[in-house]
Amino acid sequence: MTRKHIGLMLVIILVAITSGLVLTRGQTIDSTVTVTRGSADLTESQVTEHITRLDGTWRFQSSLLDAVDRQSYRNVPHVTPHATATYEVDVALPPGQYALRVPQNHPHVRILIDGEPADPVYSSVKQGDRQAYLVLLDPNSSDFRLTMQVSGSTDRPTGLEDSLLIGPINNMLTLQNELFSYDFVNVLIACLIFLFYAIVSVFHRKESIYLYGAGFFFLIALSLLTRDQIVFEFIPVMAYVVAHKVSLIAVLLSVCMLIEFAIRLERVPYERFLRLATYPLYALSAVAIIIPYAVHGWFDYAAWIYVLFIAFFWTGLNINWLFERKSTGYPLEFLIFTLAMIIGYIGQTINILIPHPNQDTYTSILSLIYFVLMFTLLPLHLSTDKRQKQEVQTFAAQSEISFFNAQIKPHFLYNTFGNVIALCYTAPNEAARLLSHLSTYVRFIFENGRTDSNITLGQELEMIDSYLSIEQTRFNDAFTIIKDIDDSLFNVEVPPLLIQPLVENALRHGLMRKGGNKRLMLAVQDLGSAIEVRIADNGVGFDPKRTAMPTSGIGIPNVRNRIAYVPNATFTLQSEVGVGTNVLIRLPKRERMNVPNAHDLD
Repeated sequence: MTRKHIGLMLVIILVAITSGLVLTRGQTIDSTVTVTRGSADLTESQVTEHITRLDGTWRFQSSLLDAVDRQSYRNVPHVTPHATATYEVDVALPPGQYALRVPQNHPHVRILIDGEPADPVYSSVKQGDRQAYLVLLDPNSSDFRLTMQVSGSTDRPTGLEDSLLIGPINNMLTLQNELFSYDFVNVLIACLIFLFYAIVSVFHRKESIYLYGAGFFFLIALSLLTRDQIVFEFIPVMAYVVAHKVSLIAVLLSVCMLIEFAIRLERVPYERFLRLATYPLYALSAVAIIIPYAVHGWFDYAAWIYVLFIAFFWTGLNINWLFERKSTGYPLEFLIFTLAMIIGYIGQTINILIPHPNQDTYTSILSLIYFVLMFTLLPLHLSTDKRQKQEVQTFAAQSEISFFNAQIKPHFLYNTFGNVIALCYTAPNEAARLLSHLSTYVRFIFENGRTDSNITLGQELEMIDSYLSIEQTRFNDAFTIIKDIDDSLFNVEVPPLLIQPLVENALRHGLMRKGGNKRLMLAVQDLGSAIEVRIADNGVGFDPKRTAMPTSGIGIPNVRNRIAYVPNATFTLQSEVGVGTNVLIRLPKRERMNVPNAHDLD
């Protein structure tokens, strides 16, 4: 990663933070508790300049009354489930023009001033008693009795969860509009990024990373859209329970999409852990559909704790892996992704676990930064993919002649033809079989040695079978071949001549220099989104730290270089003197379409 890339990331973060601070300037909420045993004297407070939360002990009755018992008190906000309740406080204000704002997370609150219903001066939705509104206070009445009634509802059987806000009219109107704007802008950005990823995925159908990116941002947009501040503005008839369930399920499934996105962004050693972590998320999503809303409080908390735990552990693994790559250079895409993970984790931790007067504002700002960072991954990945393809083309052009000429060695042909001639006198049928295998082998080299197009795994394995049959004949069945191949993978695309050189290397440099029992193992297994190819022998082996890597044909270094240009592919080699060599390759699983016969070399 260059200094230019580091500077670009710093500029993006700085612009996002500066924009958030400018937007929230002057709109912070004073966290001072102002209500004590049903009284709130604000004459000496900062209510003339700042918005204040009317927290504290209100007079309380668990029913709808014009006046409440002065001996009963309740902390507000609280989450004790009361279907109906009345809260009352005597408020004293300094001279000025003020407004009240009903908690946005409870749409069934009714305000009374000195026993008279208060008319809303701002109402985003007027549908029955579901109103999120501001109440303008009489500037000529500085002392009044404020009553807040929470009416029962079948779609939200819960207590009061947020504070009543009071402050200057201009500040309150600005806050009301900005809280809606933050959510709306985040939804809009999420939808735009979803469209970008969806459009790119249409033109890169083989790259599933863009499809999972589109799925992630679609679910995030759906989750944000079903929050209180947005959904009841556009869909007033939607039940709160439905909106809540949709929002929670969308969040849980979006984490699954994000995990799949990250796995395809960069091959990391903890892929299996991440895949296993998605199973409980699917299970929690299914449970969220069927459980009653009355138990959603603890269920939501448990689900979010699990999400935060996975995110915390995942972020730590990302940071650790980046440190491991310090000597070989940080992948810019993965570095930005990890930075976005940290920002998103902080935002959700504040939103879920750290109550704060400006919780919604800070969470929205951090979400905006997160979206900006995630969006930068799209052009970065496209440019990286394009650069890698150009490097592959250059590499193929430079090495095409040597790559092709190195496939068939003269002594291999001379010895094979000698065996064919000898068998013509002693075993004509065996000679014909050997000649057929040689024809298959040579034809494959000529037809695929010069091309950069992928072939099917079945074609590569058929050529390997021919090669091994020739070598078995040449060396009088001196070695044992063990195969463990998933037949369902024959139609998967692989680069040509990627496996055969490794088999040849194991045979000629590992087994033929060893006495006694010689064993060669070839396994191909399905890993879901990838295939795993393993070539192992019990030959002489070598010490990778002290000995130059043995080469044969196009050589292991050449194979390693070719694999490095395949997106999301990995190459691992382990060898020990006197024990043998083990080569492990992982390739993305891509099915070839419209192939009549995967074994047909024509």
